[in-house]
Amino acid sequence: MLRPWNLDLEIDEKYSHLPIYKQIVETIIDAVYSGKLKKGNVLPGTRKLADMLQVNRNTVIEAYNQLEYQGWVTSKQRTGTFVSYNLPSQETGQMFTESLKNTSLINKIVFDQGLPDTNFSPMEDIIREYKVVLKKIQKQKLYTFTDSAGYKKLRVILSQMLNHQRGIIGDENNICITRGSQMALFLVSQCLLKTGDCVIVEHPGYRLAWDAFGYAGATVLYAEVDSDGIIISDVKKYIEMGMKIKAVYVSPNSQFPTTAILSEARRKELVELSNAHNFYVIEDDYCIDLNYTGNRLLPLCSDERLKNYVYVGTFSRSVSPFLKIGYVASSHIFIKKLVALRRIIDINGDPIMERALFNLMKDGIYTKHVKKSVQHYKNKRDFLDGLLNKYLKGKITYVKPQLGLGYWIIPLKPMLNDFEIFLKDELISRGIRSIIGYDYYKNEGEGFLISFGSVSEANLEEAIKILADYF
Repeated sequence: MLRPWNLDLEIDEKYSHLPIYKQIVETIIDAVYSGKLKKGNVLPGTRKLADMLQVNRNTVIEAYNQLEYQGWVTSKQRTGTFVSYNLPSQETGQMFTESLKNTSLINKIVFDQGLPDTNFSPMEDIIREYKVVLKKIQKQKLYTFTDSAGYKKLRVILSQMLNHQRGIIGDENNICITRGSQMALFLVSQCLLKTGDCVIVEHPGYRLAWDAFGYAGATVLYAEVDSDGIIISDVKKYIEMGMKIKAVYVSPNSQFPTTAILSEARRKELVELSNAHNFYVIEDDYCIDLNYTGNRLLPLCSDERLKNYVYVGTFSRSVSPFLKIGYVASSHIFIKKLVALRRIIDINGDPIMERALFNLMKDGIYTKHVKKSVQHYKNKRDFLDGLLNKYLKGKITYVKPQLGLGYWIIPLKPMLNDFEIFLKDELISRGIRSIIGYDYYKNEGEGFLISFGSVSEANLEEAIKILADYF
């Protein structure tokens, strides 16, 4: 048995548009076609080939896995990886090559992080109110420079909404308007955290929030999540270890991305821990408006016993992804500090859109749209539930979401190393762009978020049928 250690494998520039592991796949297939590699030849070990090509060993492992899946190679435990004696036909190989080249295909189906359908958004109403504000500016009947906390009338009506519908008591001075929830999280991180502080986050969870906390100098600690939300014993474990816990970041009403709802018992425990150990609860309530249960759900921060809280809300999930307005609700003292920082980076916000949103809320258009949205997206949620049962039954596990615009699914079959990277690239080659497991874990994970808000029913069915090929 000849080991081709001196095999000269150079990746051709024509494959530079492909992911690295696919470049390796194509290079080895070319070597087989040219006769450089013959049936039965043993390939270099993964470490050796990784050194030769100056890539990560896991990339080579994934390339070998893909080659074996396609029938180009076979692997024997403790022996090596060999060129297969029963190679795919040249026609099959060409079809595979074409599928690789199609990675530049325009994504016709996009699974995002749970955004609403732009075609269902009240764009005409938003544009109309935006024009109304602009005309007032042109006629010099409107002074657009506002308080850095945001348009006061919008803050007043938001405080009324939080008081009446979400049980968070306060006034306009308890609120700061931001350009979306991500800006809100960044400002909160900068005002609340410093080097040496620790923030406990849900795992899996929202990675961009972790990045904001880390950028502020804090150490991010991870608490696992189950069907009842964040596991409080994990929070207690860090406290008992003597960690300097400054905050716990949670999304109790539809945990992101698993969609779990924090149980009443755990809500009570978290509030008691926060008060006893003087840490903040940062609540990201990104989709509370899209509630399909028929029962009223209140934010964790509505608990009057909670002393230190920061509540973050957004309109981009319930109204339109183009409506990049978020807000923070907290104590007068904390909001004053937040506004001072916001003034440094964004002195005047978006006064035109803030006024347009106020008009939509004042005239009842916002409330009317939310009611329509709940029924619309509930129907899409149920439709996707039917697709999952039809095409992926016995292959995945999931819980039907009670809020929001996404399903969290977990494959029942154990996945190969780097399978998620492979799957993501494969879906791109078939016209699907997705955000999958490792985007929500600190290292690796097995869950997938399938959003349904912005995807048509026809595209949902096409995508689920394609996913069924890989599970």
